[in-house]
Amino acid sequence: MTLAAFIDRSRKDKEDWKYTDLNALLFSSFPRKRESIASDSEHKSQLPSNYSDCSADNRARLVFLNGVWQPTLSHFATVPSCILMGDLESGYELTLGEQTCLVAQPIELVFVTDNDAPHEIDLKFFIDIGANGRLTLLENHRASNAITTIETDISLRPHAKFVHGKIVQGGAHLATAKAHVATGGYYNNFSLLRGGMPIRNEIDVILEGEEAQAALNGVMLLRRAEHADTTTHLLHQAPQCASRQVYKTVLDGKSRGVFQGEITVAPDAQKSDGYQLSRALLLSDQAEMDAKPQLEIFADDVKCSHGSAIGCLDEDALFYLRSRGLDEASARALLIKAFVTETLEEIQIEEWRVLFRREIETWTDAQTAREKK
Repeated sequence: MTLAAFIDRSRKDKEDWKYTDLNALLFSSFPRKRESIASDSEHKSQLPSNYSDCSADNRARLVFLNGVWQPTLSHFATVPSCILMGDLESGYELTLGEQTCLVAQPIELVFVTDNDAPHEIDLKFFIDIGANGRLTLLENHRASNAITTIETDISLRPHAKFVHGKIVQGGAHLATAKAHVATGGYYNNFSLLRGGMPIRNEIDVILEGEEAQAALNGVMLLRRAEHADTTTHLLHQAPQCASRQVYKTVLDGKSRGVFQGEITVAPDAQKSDGYQLSRALLLSDQAEMDAKPQLEIFADDVKCSHGSAIGCLDEDALFYLRSRGLDEASARALLIKAFVTETLEEIQIEEWRVLFRREIETWTDAQTAREKK
């Protein structure tokens, strides 16, 4: 889906895009990037390192430069190279379809750009996981000098499990992920959005088979005039399905955060269990948070709940920490970390918890440094 297609969507569905305006991007007139001019020596040392030991042989990392897959910069480790096929024009397909296949190690997709003029990158991914398959995938987007659009279609066959992580730092990022979850399947998504001008991360999950499950969790960290929008649509279509959503947002400066979460329970989806929670922490009186939780229930035997809260740092907690010898900036940082890292408990993979905690601490440490100036 191109930038023009996203803008067209935002104009047609004004209610769903009420809080995120893309018209400013329309007048940017960024050219679309269609080729790579990278060399190994130029970019290998600039790739972001997510794990504590990214150079280890058991790390699988697939690198995309300007949206083009770079096999010479990638490292498959023990993952079969045939797992990824396609190109930028037609889209990339990552498949474990029609087979029972266990990929125990996480696969990391790294997206970087050239340091040239701003441009538009349009990506399409198709992810197909066969019955009883297992896949763990982490997207790492560092395309700060680009408008990136990414459309991901996900198919989970019966009893398949997909753990899907995502980090976005800087730039304009417009993404849609649509997951179809069959009987007994499990889709787990965790996203960390840092900055963005703007970011729109849209997740659409359809629980199509009995006892299918989904867990959507994330953190948004914003300052200055940054804008990030997390929008989720979760459809319980079959009986005895379960879903859980927990999102936290921290805002400073004149930033704006958006969370729109919709849970729909179809008439035949009896004994559904849906839970949704959104909390936001405002560090500035000029920051803005828009939260719109929604429940549409057409079945009568369900257990569904949602909650939303927006507030400031607790003055009593600040006073307590300062009375124990912390300066104000350090006390605020401690409370921010405690507020955000609670969400990390939703991450099942210990290695990922360490990674996301490090990303959050980097942001809060920079925030502390700014406040001490």
